[in-house]
Amino acid sequence: MGKKIKKGTKGEATLYMPRSKAIRKLQLTLKDFRRLCILKGVYPREPRKKLGGRNKTYYHTKDINYLAHEKILTKFREMKIAMKKYKKYMRKDNPEKAQRFKENMPTYTLNHLVKERYPTFTDALRDLDDPLCLVNLFAVFQAHKLFDIPNDRVQQCAKLAKEFDLYIIKSRSLRKVFLSIKGIYYQADIQGQTVTWIVPYHFTQKLPAEVDYRVMLTFLEFYETMLKFVNFKLYSSLNLKYPPKINVELEANLDSFSYNTLLVENKENTIETDIQNEKYRISDEFNKDETVQQMNSKYNNAHANLFEGLVFFCNREVPRYSLEFVILSFGGQVLYDTDTVNISDKRITHVITDRDPKFIQILPNREYIQPQWVYDTINNQMLLPTQDYAPGKALPPHLSPFVEGKEDGGYKPERQVQLERLRGEGDEVEEEEEDVPSGKQAMAEEDEDEDEEEEGYDYSKELDKLKKNKKAQEEEMKKLGESMMTKKKKKMYNMIQQGQNKQKEKANALLAKREKLKRVSGKGQK
Repeated sequence: MGKKIKKGTKGEATLYMPRSKAIRKLQLTLKDFRRLCILKGVYPREPRKKLGGRNKTYYHTKDINYLAHEKILTKFREMKIAMKKYKKYMRKDNPEKAQRFKENMPTYTLNHLVKERYPTFTDALRDLDDPLCLVNLFAVFQAHKLFDIPNDRVQQCAKLAKEFDLYIIKSRSLRKVFLSIKGIYYQADIQGQTVTWIVPYHFTQKLPAEVDYRVMLTFLEFYETMLKFVNFKLYSSLNLKYPPKINVELEANLDSFSYNTLLVENKENTIETDIQNEKYRISDEFNKDETVQQMNSKYNNAHANLFEGLVFFCNREVPRYSLEFVILSFGGQVLYDTDTVNISDKRITHVITDRDPKFIQILPNREYIQPQWVYDTINNQMLLPTQDYAPGKALPPHLSPFVEGKEDGGYKPERQVQLERLRGEGDEVEEEEEDVPSGKQAMAEEDEDEDEEEEGYDYSKELDKLKKNKKAQEEEMKKLGESMMTKKKKKMYNMIQQGQNKQKEKANALLAKREKLKRVSGKGQK
């Protein structure tokens, strides 16, 4: 007989290990283990057979061995030892020595982890959605002592979010915007990569107590470092220095944030202070890169200059932070009530307001619109008529640009049909565009028609027969194709057919509901 193999030393049992065993192997606390896994991007795995117990969390053995060689582990241990000494000095009532020891605590950086997890810049752009969402979320938080959310982290998140927004403005990369209950969704095309993120509304946020903010702060720690790298690289692609400077005097005179307070310095050391009128100069060396030239020509298209030449005045009640961002991203200018600017400025072409028309001073030579007009105009890539968005009017539905209507049995909202007609994309049957015979050709056809009438030949009946024969042939070919399918393919085909039928039923139900609402509203008006 061969040597007996000890249980758990060979095969699938060695591929995975429970979290408790991994913590003992790395000699870490549960808090530090979670933190290390988040920073390194290591997540639990689900083995086929849970040999150590069903209610346990498992990790791949290779991942744990990978964590064992991380140099941050040494820093964690040094910080743990230093914290014990700090508490010891505090117990001995020696605050001066404890404070001095705390100031010299060991620290670490995450720069090497960013380079390790994202070998190329394109990899970082592909994974940019979650970092932007979390950074923008913490940017609207308030410092909270109970949840260990310090004020400097909140300020850092707000700074990084504004710097990224400034790049979007300058590169004209914004493509779609959607207002939802959760917040405002943005989508940008950054160097060929589609990036989508959500920004909460700038209201006072109530923090739920059941959320583990320590885990969120650990993710935020990595995302902050990553976003600094990304912002630096993006600014360099536009030949701009990072980070942008802040105009302290202008910021002190404003009651809220404005992108005009950010001063951008290019690599030729010339400072551009007016974001709205800035034309970017790119050095000759930068222009040699053909891919960058192609990207710049792609971004600076007609859609990116949608608001070129328009000046918007934002009243106090509208979401100015978002409106200023999207208007500047499409070439427009934004004004608001300050010591030097008011609503009577002659440059203003559009006034964005959400007030009752009774309380608005109507001035000539300008349009008065509600904020939704700006977002709908961006999503439809054209300046929409302003009559439907006048102050006090019931606004049309705000359609999501992320949902595309399906033509095969898909339901299209009435507003979408109206917008397609405005863009010239409607499915209208144009009978007048058919080939109309004229002159001698018309006379010849009339003679042929007379001859056919004299012979008594009925072309309409013959045409109906041809259509029926064609339909019968199609049905026969369809049945023949189904009979030749294997069981697996036939099952998949039936599932596809069921899905299409459900889609058609859903579309018909929505159409019926819309017709019912029209009838009810019609009776109410009578």
